[in-house]
Amino acid sequence: MREDLTQLGITSPGLQQAPAVHFQKNPISRERLASGCRALSFLQNRAMIDRGIDLFFQSIECVHIHCGEFIVRQWLSQLWFVHGDTLSTQTPEQVRQLCYTISENTAIPQVFDGSTTARQWVYSATGKHIRWGVIAMIANYVGTYALVTASSDPFFQEFNVDRTSLLSQMTEVSDICLEICRECSALDDTFIWALFENYNITKYTKGEASYATYRISAEVSSALVAMGLHQEIKANSRVPFFLAELRKRVRALVYMEEISIATFLGRPPRLSHRYINLDLPLDLTDEQLFSDNPQWLAAAIARLDQQGYNQDGKIHHVTWIRSSLGFVERKEDILELSLRNFTPDEVRRNAAMIRQKTDKHWATLPQYMLNLRDGTFGLERQQRLDVNELHFQNVFRQGHLANTLLLHRVLMRKAGTGPSGLIKTAQTILGDVLRLYRRVEMSAATSFIYFLAVHGLRSAVILVIELLKQEQVPASTYPVESLLPRSRTIQDICIFVSKLSDLDSDPMFGDRELCEKGRKFLSRVLDKLLDRPSTTITERPLPHLDANAYAFSNDTVHNAYVSEGYSMTGDFGLEMSGPVAGADHEFRLWLENIEGRDWIL
Repeated sequence: MREDLTQLGITSPGLQQAPAVHFQKNPISRERLASGCRALSFLQNRAMIDRGIDLFFQSIECVHIHCGEFIVRQWLSQLWFVHGDTLSTQTPEQVRQLCYTISENTAIPQVFDGSTTARQWVYSATGKHIRWGVIAMIANYVGTYALVTASSDPFFQEFNVDRTSLLSQMTEVSDICLEICRECSALDDTFIWALFENYNITKYTKGEASYATYRISAEVSSALVAMGLHQEIKANSRVPFFLAELRKRVRALVYMEEISIATFLGRPPRLSHRYINLDLPLDLTDEQLFSDNPQWLAAAIARLDQQGYNQDGKIHHVTWIRSSLGFVERKEDILELSLRNFTPDEVRRNAAMIRQKTDKHWATLPQYMLNLRDGTFGLERQQRLDVNELHFQNVFRQGHLANTLLLHRVLMRKAGTGPSGLIKTAQTILGDVLRLYRRVEMSAATSFIYFLAVHGLRSAVILVIELLKQEQVPASTYPVESLLPRSRTIQDICIFVSKLSDLDSDPMFGDRELCEKGRKFLSRVLDKLLDRPSTTITERPLPHLDANAYAFSNDTVHNAYVSEGYSMTGDFGLEMSGPVAGADHEFRLWLENIEGRDWIL
């Protein structure tokens, strides 16, 4: 109504936005006040906080930070400048008063407009304007460093704290800050950022299958929508350019994480590209975005290509966000194929449409990213490469490959297609995993350990089951040329199993138990393959499987059990359809239920 009346030249006081509700006495309960003071006590150790933040920004994990190092540094600098004495002495009355002050600031919206600079905006949330969301962000990043570094790191000895205790403390501080934000009805950028970082820590420590992870991911999505960031985001007289770009970044990341966890759990997504404006952020570095010089920023924007990508030939954080978003939209479409009751013909038609849209998205990407589609992104080079560059090249390449793998699995289960495409994609993914692990730059990175567990394990299980099937299907009915080379595949999976055992050394990894079950399964299948000569095994048909059920063409295997996917029941007494033909969540459920089965070895 306000928009229509304004266009007609009519204004009405009754249609104006209500003024901000100002802070009132007793903004937080006594219990929350006590917890707030406890949260502020962690800031007493200023040297540890500063060192933890420094080390975090030196680690590979900082490449995914969405608000920028410049912002975090200024937050911390002004916090120490204004409140350093109070935080270091921890005088109870002063800390209680500071707790009230932070709550008062948090309850009042930040004041800015389209002309506000990045530095001005940062200062409006720190120093004397410090907010609980900022305290949560500082705790999140110190906690993330504890999460991503080894327990033997000198940092823990220097400050006489162990890795587990520090992460637990930082998580508690973050949780307290977020609870006070909720009590103050704070719904702003820093709250969403802090919530999202808290989700990332929860996902790693609790595991993606944990209800705690699923619950906080729901709140992140809800906060994003409640703040209106599902709609068009643009710089105008009320929103400065840098903040609009930051909001586009965080919206893209929240959407990508939501589709990822929905696919992993086999649940409907709570965000969908059908109902969100996913305008892409420009491919600008933080230095360019936060520049106080408008001319320099304009020049940086002018240097981007027509699609908004940098022309330096490097994949930065925002480059990865822009390029990956199109693949995540297609992953959502694949998830829909898996969850909905489509006929086989509908599945095939929708799969063809997904591939067409994927090809269309590839056409929008710069050449230096197209080169990664079929290449190995420098993994064979002997010289040491920049770890951040390697990381983004890897995650970009795996986004498309993961979609291809999932689509093949859905087509096998719901449309009766053969496994050749699935096997080829799994080979490519596992090959990338093994080559990447040989790089010293990546082998110790937490993000790579997570990648090893998610992408590598899934592909390894697919390949080892296909290898076992090749050994057990009668030689007279299996193709002359097997889908997998036996010796090379066994060697690769043996190497992978040894690398997967590295996960046992990290007690904080939430999906460790799931990966351990997968490792045991791979080991037992390898034992079975190596204990008996292949010439003996191939002469024995699969139990309960009619040899005539298989008919072969040049590159496709069709079997009589297409309604059950790529199923095989062998000497294990274990149905193996889940990890090969099912959706992503079916692979997880299959692994969770491996133990307790009657294995006939």
